[in-house]
Amino acid sequence: MNNATNTNDIKMNIIDLLTKINDAQKLKLIFRQVEALESAPKGQLSTSKLKDATVDIKENLTLDDIYEEQGCQPIDYQEFRKLADQIEWDFSLEELLANLD
Repeated sequence: MNNATNTNDIKMNIIDLLTKINDAQKLKLIFRQVEALESAPKGQLSTSKLKDATVDIKENLTLDDIYEEQGCQPIDYQEFRKLADQIEWDFSLEELLANLD
């Protein structure tokens, strides 16, 4: 860092450095650290709570990737209808809707 003396000079130096970085992982790490610094109370720079509450951002996912990640096993309408028809309802539609009021 050069000999910046005021906050605007320091900000410009940071921006200059950031614009030279093309690695998404490095930028995400920097973002998380700056976000933690900004949200931390004065004198407390602990990022453990922030890290616990975040997950890595995944890019270029397909719907199939999301299904696999979440353990989702989608079914088509015919399969859904077959399962729904097997349910024995104890109440009429009117009774169910009345309970929503």
